[in-house]
Amino acid sequence: MADWLWNEDDAALLITDHVRLTSDVGLELDSLPPDRNVALGEVAKNDFGQRVPLTDGEISLVASEWISNTPNVFGRYFTIDLGRNRAITRVRMRPGQTALNQPEYYVRGYRVEAALANEVDIWRLLAEERNNFNLLIDTELDSTWRVLSEKETVSRVGQHVRFTITRQDRSNWVALGDIEVYAEGFEHEGSAVLKWSFEEPVNVGRVRWQAEVSDETAFMLYAKDRDDTRDWITLYPMDQNGLFGGAEPNIGIEILGEFTTANPFATPRWQQLEVEYDRTLVAASAIGSVLPNLVDKGKNTEVTYSIEVEVNDGNYGIDRIVLDGAAMDVEHILIDGVSFEEGRDFSFSSSDEEAQTEIYLKPFNTVDRDAVVQIVGQVLFLNESYEIGFRVGNSLQETSDGYLNWQNGLKKTAGSWSVKADGQPGQLLSTVELSQRPFSPYEKDVLEFSFVVSNLNNPTDVVLSLYDLSGNRVRSVRQNGSARKYTIRWDGKSEGGQTVDPGLYLYEVEVRGSGDKGRRRGTCVVAY
Repeated sequence: MADWLWNEDDAALLITDHVRLTSDVGLELDSLPPDRNVALGEVAKNDFGQRVPLTDGEISLVASEWISNTPNVFGRYFTIDLGRNRAITRVRMRPGQTALNQPEYYVRGYRVEAALANEVDIWRLLAEERNNFNLLIDTELDSTWRVLSEKETVSRVGQHVRFTITRQDRSNWVALGDIEVYAEGFEHEGSAVLKWSFEEPVNVGRVRWQAEVSDETAFMLYAKDRDDTRDWITLYPMDQNGLFGGAEPNIGIEILGEFTTANPFATPRWQQLEVEYDRTLVAASAIGSVLPNLVDKGKNTEVTYSIEVEVNDGNYGIDRIVLDGAAMDVEHILIDGVSFEEGRDFSFSSSDEEAQTEIYLKPFNTVDRDAVVQIVGQVLFLNESYEIGFRVGNSLQETSDGYLNWQNGLKKTAGSWSVKADGQPGQLLSTVELSQRPFSPYEKDVLEFSFVVSNLNNPTDVVLSLYDLSGNRVRSVRQNGSARKYTIRWDGKSEGGQTVDPGLYLYEVEVRGSGDKGRRRGTCVVAY
């Protein structure tokens, strides 16, 4: 296992957007340039809640200006949502083209205020002029800025800016062209991409990084193969030590860091990146596909997952396989048409919660040559579509490196991992089956509540609640997931960790947010 550090190798190509490199070889959000109009393109509304063209950067006649059409303008105001809190230092109001053509259309008096994102009704004064004679209003030039320190003008933080007309002329209308807002501090978001090429195909392992964040800042890291046109893959777990999830083997990777802040004076800092990689591959190539691609929804279906493997002399070989996206009850495995039996030749474990199946080949059955591996088993499909990928691994590599560096498989063709489930939707929540009646927590038994949730595409909470006969809730256990088989276990203890008294208890299984169709009730018995 080798590794690469970004600050020890200049082979990486660094591409940044609103991000700068600091002197200690770290990356942070760039400072806002003083000439950036942060109101440009944001939403501006008048006092009636209607959008007005005062943040489009133009002042042309009618289309990009606001005209009062009446001299009665006292108290009219315009609000700009900057999208986030900004450290505002300057506001400009450019006159509309009508005012340039007829200068008497200028603003006679005005007030500029700002409000924080979470205090939209609390307005703080930025600038005020009761007797204005300027077509162009600029708080930097006309010294109306009211947020002052002893030595210099300072900013006022706010997300919303309000420009109010405080004086009118009975004979003249008003024409506004554009309201500009300038701020200091950091950009609110940015990104940096590191592109790095390997000298030969490798199996990328763990990606380690260090980042400094505060309560109002965030940093996310993503990765993909340099030749992969798919979306970026989030590096999990978010403990700054994630396993690469892109296509393998590969000859280059891209690492994307995304910076965001809700505080104009704070920035996350990306301080280090280390990529581990193995020059010894598990297999030179592993290409997978699944059949059938169309199944009946809500029915157990026999599925065959085929993996075409190319293994060279210098490769580890394959004795571990993971299917991601389906919990399969594996019936048998075929290697080049030869059937392998569970127990004697392999073992497996599957998880409905993780939608995953892991297969362990016995050491004497390690795939160390070119072969076709077929995994045959039953899968229950409950949603409309599935994407079933795979990974291959080797236990010798795990022993050598101290962790299992999975080599991610490749699709045989576009759509070869896809399964569509057709048919009428079943019940959202099936009947609930209990593992035993009664059960005894005093003998360290666990009561299992098993059921199926169907047609639930977006993850939500599935909750088991237990009550005594007086209606008092004794315990609540929740899982978060989508359509799948569920098994929720109760150890016979209350929320406080005390073993409950023997007797009859009521249970309720609920799919949150689904109403009565997502709720089942019943009873269970706790015995000595």
